[in-house]
Amino acid sequence: MLKTLLLVVVGLVAGLAIGFWVAPDAASTLPETESSNGSMPAPSPAANDGAAAARLAALENAFETEVDQRLALEQRVAELAAQLEALDQRPATGGPATLAGGPPDPAAIAERRERIRRSAGPGNEEAERRFAEQLIANGFAPDRAEWIIRRTEQLRMEALQAQYDARRDGRPVEMDASDQTLRAELGEDDYERYLRAYGRQTTIPVRDVLASSPAERSGLKPGDEIVAYAGKRVFDLRELNNLTFQGTPGESVVVEVRRDGQSVQLVLPRGPLGITGGAFRGR
Repeated sequence: MLKTLLLVVVGLVAGLAIGFWVAPDAASTLPETESSNGSMPAPSPAANDGAAAARLAALENAFETEVDQRLALEQRVAELAAQLEALDQRPATGGPATLAGGPPDPAAIAERRERIRRSAGPGNEEAERRFAEQLIANGFAPDRAEWIIRRTEQLRMEALQAQYDARRDGRPVEMDASDQTLRAELGEDDYERYLRAYGRQTTIPVRDVLASSPAERSGLKPGDEIVAYAGKRVFDLRELNNLTFQGTPGESVVVEVRRDGQSVQLVLPRGPLGITGGAFRGR
């Protein structure tokens, strides 16, 4: 008896489970019809999820479209700004450059151009005038200063032409030798004054001396300024290095040094000195 009762209970439980399992699927297959009381049946959870996904996709598409439109507008604004800049019709800083609905204001454009010229620094004539004053302050007569400025520009132009011709002909471009030409024409003393007027170095500062080097053995010290090598005036480290390759390697040469305002002469073998520091001459 007990065993039969248990079988009946198990059968009822299984039947209820099967009923709950089949009911949602059957409900989902029914068409949407009005109920007996005239109201629409509530949508299933799957239908709600599908509608939400569709709305989300529509919002994302609308957002992407708006982003594309804004990017296109910004690009167009940038293009128009570039065109206005090319036409030099952009409003001047600090005030409108156009009348309402009218053409650009020429006075405002002219004012803006003058402001740009002033902010760009001194022009070529002003720079030449200042350099002439520096030359005169360093002992050159006014006509000599004017000649130096004119000759410097001529040599630069010749160097540019030589470089241009070399590139056109496929030849190696030689180093600009305008400084050496001007130095030969001025002489050592005037060339040194010329460098001072230009604000360029006239000695080679020694910043470090390598251990066990010829410079250290000769007594060269950091802070010294090399003035001449083997009797030749030197103004930069490149020129000094070139002189070490001349003559007989190892022969004794005299190096003139300025130390604490005093002239000192040291003897070194021709070759590498073993110093660091100094600077190349440049404009």
